Formats: sequence, C-alpha cells, structure tokens
Amino acid sequence: MLKFIIISILVIMFLRLVAPVLFRFLLGMFLKKSMRNGTFFTNMYQQQRPQPNGNASNGRAKGDVKIDYIPNQGDRKDFQGGEYVDYEEVK
Repeated sequence: MLKFIIISILVIMFLRLVAPVLFRFLLGMFLKKSMRNGTFFTNMYQQQRPQPNGNASNGRAKGDVKIDYIPNQGDRKDFQGGEYVDYEEVK
C-alpha cells in the first residue's frame, strides 16, 4: 500500500511539474520545424491563394462575381406576420 501511494505521488508530481515544461519544449520544436519547412501555413488560407496565371480557372478576371442560382422568392406581399405567443417573464 505504501508503494502505491509513493508511486502515485511521483506520477502526480511528474504530471504537475515536468509535463508542462516538456510539452512547451516539444511544441516549440515542432513549430520551429514547421515554420522552417513552410508547412505551418499550408492548410490555412488555402482558398485565398492567387491562381498562377492571375485569372480564375474559368477565364474570369479576379474579383468578378458569378451567381449560379437565384432561388424563387415567391410573393411576399401577402405576408402579414407570424404567429405570436404570449409569455411571462420569470425573474
């Protein structure tokens, strides 16, 4: 029983004191390596990269907007409002 308590205390001390320092060190190494290789920002901002020839893939100029589908809105003139529900404020 005493052996279990001593091992438990040592494990808790390791997790509390040594693990955060070790984690920061390993994370720092990973970030430095990723930044050096240029792989840190590859997935971020992937959609914002310009095309190699400066135009979009279908020949439109950069910044043009194309709308493929406009849904049918229907007549909204006869809309008088929704259903109203009474409520009580609870304090």
